[in-house]
Amino acid sequence: MEIKKTIKHLRQKVTKQPYVFDLLGRIAALYVWLVGKTGDFVVNGLKEFEELIERYNGGIFVTWHGRALMLPFFWRNKRLMKALVSPHNDGRIIAKLLRIFHIYSIDGSSDRNARSAAIDIVRELEKGTVVSLISDGPRGPRMRLNKSVIYFAQKTGKPIMGFTYSSQNAAVMKKSWDAMIVPKLFAKGEVAATKPLFVPQGLSDVEMENLRMEFERELNDLTLALDKKFGLPEILPGEDRKNKR
Repeated sequence: MEIKKTIKHLRQKVTKQPYVFDLLGRIAALYVWLVGKTGDFVVNGLKEFEELIERYNGGIFVTWHGRALMLPFFWRNKRLMKALVSPHNDGRIIAKLLRIFHIYSIDGSSDRNARSAAIDIVRELEKGTVVSLISDGPRGPRMRLNKSVIYFAQKTGKPIMGFTYSSQNAAVMKKSWDAMIVPKLFAKGEVAATKPLFVPQGLSDVEMENLRMEFERELNDLTLALDKKFGLPEILPGEDRKNKR
């Protein structure tokens, strides 16, 4: 029992050290780079998004937690991108990975520092920054669009586009809440994008919710279609735990 307690204490102590998250982020970034360099990915939608953000001076880039790993590799636009990153431990790893690909962090999430993060997001969008949002993070439910995305678009007049991807023979983290897929080296894959969404002023709550559901459905349909194309198991949206009895 004493040995187990000692090991547990050491593990907790080590995982609190900043260098651990820095190292893990670097390892993750190296893997992403290797997958991108050795793989054969068809990338759809990014050129259209780049044209939009030039025309409207910024925009909102949306993806799911389980489909976020590879997308920093494909971002090559010179315009500044900032991503909302949770203050949890996995968020610290993601923040390091993103910095390596020249994407910078806005600290916060839907459940921690939310108000401050929302103010920062609106401010960055109004300045012309591209803001990346993992809308179902940091804890789910999986593949569900947070209504704040629709609010940010309406508040700033910036376009939203959703991105997802899949890859042949990818590992699927079935036990994790997000069912993240991890592409393998030398694999074929594809990135897909939704149609751009603009949110007009003066919409009712019902109209806002209809837009939210429509966008969520489109991004999920794209994800399911790509997984089917590459022979991966069907991954469905998670149940909203707030509505569970």
